[in-house]
Amino acid sequence: MKRSLGLFDVTCLGVNAIIGSGIFALPDDLYREMGGLSPLAFLLCAVGLTPIALCYAEAASMTERSGGPYVYAGEAFGAETGFVVGWMCFVNSLFSFAAVAAIAAAYLGKFVPGIEGVDGEATTRAVAAGIIAAFAALNYFGAKPGARVTDAFTLAKVAVLVLLVVAALPAVEPSRLAAPLPHGAVGIGAGTFLALFAAQGFEVAPVPAGETCETRRNMPIAIIASLLLSSAIYVVVQIVVVGAHAGLGAATDTPLVDAALRVAPALGAVVLAGGLISTLGFVSGNALGTPRYAFAAAQDGYLPRWLAAVSPRFDSPTRAIVVTAALAGVMTLAFDYRRLVGMSNVTVAVQYLATCLAVLVLRRFRPDAKRSFRAPGGALVPLSGAAVSVWIFTEGSPTEILFAVGALAIGVAIATISRRAAKA
Repeated sequence: MKRSLGLFDVTCLGVNAIIGSGIFALPDDLYREMGGLSPLAFLLCAVGLTPIALCYAEAASMTERSGGPYVYAGEAFGAETGFVVGWMCFVNSLFSFAAVAAIAAAYLGKFVPGIEGVDGEATTRAVAAGIIAAFAALNYFGAKPGARVTDAFTLAKVAVLVLLVVAALPAVEPSRLAAPLPHGAVGIGAGTFLALFAAQGFEVAPVPAGETCETRRNMPIAIIASLLLSSAIYVVVQIVVVGAHAGLGAATDTPLVDAALRVAPALGAVVLAGGLISTLGFVSGNALGTPRYAFAAAQDGYLPRWLAAVSPRFDSPTRAIVVTAALAGVMTLAFDYRRLVGMSNVTVAVQYLATCLAVLVLRRFRPDAKRSFRAPGGALVPLSGAAVSVWIFTEGSPTEILFAVGALAIGVAIATISRRAAKA
């Protein structure tokens, strides 16, 4: 496929994947878990995810293929393991795709009468499926049009968050940041796990590597920059919201909007629009990145070969895009937002662990391989990243882990059928 994406595009893809619905929907949940110390949840996520991001950066500097962790695990552990990891990446992206589309539909309901709710309204879910279809159609026409829309959404959502911070800063009362932990130390783990959904996304940046210029140089920069920039924004926003919004502990689907309304009605309207922009931007990025997992696996015969078809006119994996959008649309109809969040966290832990371990293996068995970046600290960084990945997995509920195991079983079954069909 044509290499049409630059450093700015893939960095925006990472930032856009991180700053999606989480910062607009989770501040109240975090406050109920950690009180005035809730900004610490995003800081802890950044600290924990940094070694994982460094591993992604090193692995990405060694290849120019699309697929991200699918490629890294395949090169380190063999094609079969690579498929398992790639499939879980695909499933994680589908969960995120569907979850944020549901939130986007809820925000759209604030502007369009008749669209209400996040968790149970049939109209909202149908609108969410329509949003997915619209962005899939855009990406059908190539990576660059989709990337341009993602760039615009990313800049707009960051601008809204900066405006909120500047406007609400005078209303901050430092005493609110000193509130004790509501649930003691247990709340720190629960809050950090919740914040993880908002903090993940840097792993999306290297997925379209095969369509990116100067891949080995640009990918490490995009991965690390997207995590650090987004985390800094998150911490500052949560500090300001906690300090300025006395009623943050009340359950709501729009905590940032509620905080902005306390400062000024006009600011509330701007942040509400920003929430819609942010969630639509995230869906746009998923429409670009998620099909690339399926495309890469289909190229290697682990998914039906016809999914690897590339449009000669648009240089895009059109069939993978259509199938991905259809699956995400079904998920919006079948699951609510918070269930999708939990399942996303569990499945992302698989690809994080695989990438960290892949770096260790590739260093040992391919020491002379060409790489433009090497994570510092020797084996400490990959091992730290692997430990954080295991913690993420163990924090999931039994139901969420069961869904992950079920998704894996489905993937293995599809791969087995596809490989047999290819040999026939």
